[in-house]
Amino acid sequence: MLTFPTKNLFIEGPDCSGKTTLINKIHNESEYRWHIFDRSQISRGIFCSLYKREIDNIDFELHDDLSNLNNRFIMLIPDQDVIRERFDIRGDELHDISSLLEVWDAFSLESKYLSRYPNVQIRKESDTGIISRDVSLYLHSLEKSTLSEISQYVSEFVKNSSNFESYPLQFTIYDDGEFEEAKKESMYYEPESEYYNKIYKSLHRKIEDEIRGKNEYCRKESTSSRRFVHTDDSCISFIQVAIRSRVMDFHVVIRSSDVENTFEHDLKFLYLLASTCFSKFSDHCDKARMRFNLNSAHYIR
Repeated sequence: MLTFPTKNLFIEGPDCSGKTTLINKIHNESEYRWHIFDRSQISRGIFCSLYKREIDNIDFELHDDLSNLNNRFIMLIPDQDVIRERFDIRGDELHDISSLLEVWDAFSLESKYLSRYPNVQIRKESDTGIISRDVSLYLHSLEKSTLSEISQYVSEFVKNSSNFESYPLQFTIYDDGEFEEAKKESMYYEPESEYYNKIYKSLHRKIEDEIRGKNEYCRKESTSSRRFVHTDDSCISFIQVAIRSRVMDFHVVIRSSDVENTFEHDLKFLYLLASTCFSKFSDHCDKARMRFNLNSAHYIR
């Protein structure tokens, strides 16, 4: 089975929006399935702007968190009346009602920008019980995504990025070793079939040569070798296969990816390629991890 796991779940929003309550509900209902953070680089950026703090590279650090598609964000923006009611009940150590609503305004404005990204959900209702159930359903469904759905997720992120490019973008998927979506026909997508066959032969030849000792050291490599690598200056520029702790790590760097027209086909081919590598090492591993780094994920304009 293919899985598209949640690395970090960030709960965002202004003070008195219900973040702590929501975090506790999700933990209790999911039995601590997900690693949840109260706030993220989103809050850091908003508060830096509000309080005129100058911090180097803050925009890049936010992009790094957002563009790791295994990170998911829930931003709570309940109505201002809800914020007022909660403030009247509990108060706040840092804010009066005026500054609290100023923070609400800043988060509300930022949410309009962030809502375009597929890994950011904006929730305006105040019932954290409903939100908790919805978030759990959303994460369970997302983690069971197909390759086509993951490709669409990538495409949506890039389409809504500035200048139609995310530089960089990354995500990780896992497979239990069954590789149910591996289809041989993914090798024969006509515009790229020659290219895919070249990569396929290159990587498998490299693995076979290293195991036989056909290298500059005349040394037979074991299954723990670091030398099972394909490199090229074309778009799919780096692939490394490594076996660690009975997991096959399949690491891909794509220097340039047209996510509108080509990436879905690339992803399906690379998944098939990972499955054939796994078959070589199936006695030494129980599952596969596939890490994808896209240095320029873009739309052709």
